[in-house]
Amino acid sequence: MVGLVTDAFVGFARELLAQRNAGSLPLAVVRHPVGGIARDEAEARITAGVVDAVIAGLQKDGAA
Repeated sequence: MVGLVTDAFVGFARELLAQRNAGSLPLAVVRHPVGGIARDEAEARITAGVVDAVIAGLQKDGAA
């Protein structure tokens, strides 16, 4: 499993995960915001680094 969060909420996400004993959940971070913007702009924020973070997190979890 991999969490997806925007850069504006990374700290909050880490704090929330720690409170729920899930602090080791990998996060893929996307540039904020992803809502209220044009679709092409939102899609452009899904960079190779975001995709790599998702793949790495899934491989760590043994899901890939």
